[in-house]
Amino acid sequence: MGIFSNIYDEGTLRKIEFLRRIRLFEGISKKSLIHVLESLQERTYLKGETIFAEGDIGRALFIVFSGKITLTKLNPETGKAEPLAEVNPGEFFGEMALLEEMPRSAGAAAAEETQVFMLFKTKLESLLFSYPRIGVVIASQLAKILSARLRAKTDKAGSAD
Repeated sequence: MGIFSNIYDEGTLRKIEFLRRIRLFEGISKKSLIHVLESLQERTYLKGETIFAEGDIGRALFIVFSGKITLTKLNPETGKAEPLAEVNPGEFFGEMALLEEMPRSAGAAAAEETQVFMLFKTKLESLLFSYPRIGVVIASQLAKILSARLRAKTDKAGSAD
């Protein structure tokens, strides 16, 4: 770690190492990840706690640091939330909120005690303004991730014919 270990405590260094492995931040230097970390809000959710409900306005992306999140979708026939996916440490969800504040297409709840980092749209915009290089990397990675997800969805729909 070199000079980093002289400046930052062990917890901060662990978080920076964690962020280096997040696809959204690939290509951002360790030094610049400090600015990203400063822009994130940390929160712990208890098992069963709702993070957001389907239909809530999205304002943040969530990165799972520890624990597990269950994403759910309301069944229109029963009105009950059905499991859609699990989000594990190192994965993120809610990224569409960084682009536009629209109703969430799914709900999210903690499957166990879970620590997350939240990147609010307003914080990303501040980061873009203050550190354009970081913003360009995040925007580029976000575009690649969303493109890959859209392509996978389209391929899946095409193979169903």
